[in-house]
Amino acid sequence: MSRYLIVNADDLGYPAGTVEAIATLFEAGVITSASAMTNVADWPRAAALLREHPEWDVGVHLVMNDGEPVLPAEEVPTLVDRRGRFRDGLPLLARYPLVSRAELKAEWQAQIERFTADAARLPSHLDLHCHYPYVFPAWFRLSLELAEAAGHIPVRTPFDDGLEERAKELSASYGGFPSWFIVWQGRRYREMVDRRGLARTNYWESSFSQDGRRDVETLLGILERLPEGVTELLCHPGTVGWRVQDYQALSDPRVRRCIEEQSIRLIGYRDLKSVAQGLS
Repeated sequence: MSRYLIVNADDLGYPAGTVEAIATLFEAGVITSASAMTNVADWPRAAALLREHPEWDVGVHLVMNDGEPVLPAEEVPTLVDRRGRFRDGLPLLARYPLVSRAELKAEWQAQIERFTADAARLPSHLDLHCHYPYVFPAWFRLSLELAEAAGHIPVRTPFDDGLEERAKELSASYGGFPSWFIVWQGRRYREMVDRRGLARTNYWESSFSQDGRRDVETLLGILERLPEGVTELLCHPGTVGWRVQDYQALSDPRVRRCIEEQSIRLIGYRDLKSVAQGLS
């Protein structure tokens, strides 16, 4: 069995040099996919580039915990605070019983529609921004419903086929939630995705884009140990702040050389369905 890799850059459009960094890495052939935030300041610049580069594989990073909604705040009152901004972290989780699923689905649909209109294309996949939207099955289920409605496009599934074996080490990668919770919830989410017949990767690799690990040595180690099947490697390249570390590591020529030496096949989310069918 071959080893396939999706190198997905999150947060395209976030005002931290993400547009410049992700564009450069796409052109260098290092990243193969990106997830766009359509509710942030640099989204118009990102959308303009996507119109120029229809070959770039880009999906929608569905947001409920960062910035302001795409819809007017008065249309999604349970999603925002008094300033009209999304809540995040514990304040968001604590309001779970009060968050309207209808409002959340409408907001996420609006984000997808903005992407489609501005970028002049359909998204290659859907995924959720940060850890917190994955905590409750009701929120995750909405993203699956939207993926089905968008043409059964793939979804990111952080709870991969190696979840049980890696549970202890994954606690730090999943926002500090206990390993028993990650395994219990993750099994449910895998079943939800597979039951709908939505394409997903076999493995999810998020350890590179973490504090203290954003360096080329960590990245090369991940590539050398890449399992058979399809893996998504998470990264957050930018030109400002901590994102620079991701950008510099990915730009190192040793990374591309290692991918070639290891005979790793780079793919995007657009390729995932056909590759997954070939592996089954």
